[in-house]
Amino acid sequence: MGAKSASSAAKSLEAALAQRLSAALLPGDAPFSAEGLAAAAAFLRSAAGQRDSGEVAITIETVSGSAAERFMRIGVINDDMPFLVDSIATTIAAQGLAIDRLVHPVLPVRRDGAGVLTEVVEGEAAGEKRESMVYLETRRADARQRRALESALRATLGDVRAAVADWPRLQQAMADDADSLADGEGAALLRWFKDGMLTQLGHVLRHRDGSQSGALGICRRGAKSLLGPISYDRAFAWFEGKGRAGRGPLVVKSNHVSNVHRRTPLDLFIVPVFEGGKLESLSVHAGIWTSAGLAAAPTQVPRMRTQLSDLMTRFGFAPQGHAGKALVHALTALPHDLLIGFTDDDLERIATTMMSLVDRPRPKLALVPAALMRHVFAFAWLPRDIMSTATRKQIEAMLVEACGAPLLDWSLEVEGSLAMLRFVLDLPEVAKLPDEAALDARLQGMLRGWNEAVESEIAASEDPSRAAAIAARFAEAFPLAYRSAYGPAEAAQDIARLRKLAGEGEAGPRRDARLHRMAGDEAGTLRLKVYQRGGGYCPVRCGPGAGELRLSGGRGSADRT
Repeated sequence: MGAKSASSAAKSLEAALAQRLSAALLPGDAPFSAEGLAAAAAFLRSAAGQRDSGEVAITIETVSGSAAERFMRIGVINDDMPFLVDSIATTIAAQGLAIDRLVHPVLPVRRDGAGVLTEVVEGEAAGEKRESMVYLETRRADARQRRALESALRATLGDVRAAVADWPRLQQAMADDADSLADGEGAALLRWFKDGMLTQLGHVLRHRDGSQSGALGICRRGAKSLLGPISYDRAFAWFEGKGRAGRGPLVVKSNHVSNVHRRTPLDLFIVPVFEGGKLESLSVHAGIWTSAGLAAAPTQVPRMRTQLSDLMTRFGFAPQGHAGKALVHALTALPHDLLIGFTDDDLERIATTMMSLVDRPRPKLALVPAALMRHVFAFAWLPRDIMSTATRKQIEAMLVEACGAPLLDWSLEVEGSLAMLRFVLDLPEVAKLPDEAALDARLQGMLRGWNEAVESEIAASEDPSRAAAIAARFAEAFPLAYRSAYGPAEAAQDIARLRKLAGEGEAGPRRDARLHRMAGDEAGTLRLKVYQRGGGYCPVRCGPGAGELRLSGGRGSADRT
């Protein structure tokens, strides 16, 4: 093809792509300018210029110009299949990039034997192969972030392709496992998932010796180890426990975050596989709940519907009575992907707590250990009006510190006047759950207001009638760093020491000290807190007020408190 013919062909392709890009804009999207549309079409033609069948083509380009024209273009060209747009969008968002424009034409195209784009077919194009061409604009990123973004997009689209390609076999594997279960509700749950309530992404057989076989979907790729060896050992032991041989599936969360559809920890459904009456392997299905499954009424979700019926009977609730409706409402509002793995006792505890809070919103915290002790789920309820990002981060920091575990996932739901935060923390292999009552008390102090919390602590140790006046005088003097690190109980003790110094007048001692430890301090750690009335000298260089010296292993470090 001559240069003139090649140029004419390129312009023809760009004109066709420009028309398709413009037609693919959603009603709420800002229209392209004439120059912007021409530039986007030229970029998309270049990105789609050559692509082998079954492969993805990704092009990232930075645009320089005026301040309003400095941005980045991303073109993702692929065979048309489900989950592309949402998977691409969440991957880009996970890289910290906001998407300013996303257009997704699906085009009937023709390519030559070398994979070179030759034509965008007009009309109905019956029988033509269709390609997904995703065009995006974001803020600019440096070269390192562009490389990371391209790598993440390729990993995501590889998972999408693997899950879509193996979808029929994933469905058949789940159907076979449902038929193998003696637990009727467990079998019904797997069939319910197979019929559209779970986005199935992977499956693998885990054998006693640690080997795996039959990998499908994402398990053929980077998510080959959905659980660690210790968790698999615990799963084998769970099914060998008393009365559990015929039960299933065991429902747990994986630490692997889904790349497909939305970024959330994978849900795992584990079914025992017996040979000759002996447990030989575990059939593990990986996926994420669909929005329809998460929103389903608890009366329609296998296993959950049985637990609901049992609770109604145990408490004597009438289905049409206030309490019965409140219980159904609580189970509807609570996250189904967590509830389905709870024991009967834990589900009762969380559901009845939710019931009591809907009509009377107030701070409350509850912890639920996951099966296999792999994760802990924390629920924090609070009145909607005091919910904020800062509050969420405070609660998160408290839980991470108390559990000694990093945060894996969190979500927020608002129900009328009640906000519910849900946290998933990744427990270490050997873990001990913190005292739920103590954490709940810390939450109460954190959310009811600093002055009120300090007042309550003062009232517990001094004349309650004077607590409000004392708190009003001293509580606001404590800086935010102190409040987060030490809490109202420690503040009440410091106030008592400082008031004693002030009350003894000039003839009394100017300094005081206290040795103490705090919950969570390592063995061998002792804190020396020094108080001073007036003046500019303090042993821990803090001036008037209070300072703390932490002693551990013969070394000390000072804090201004």
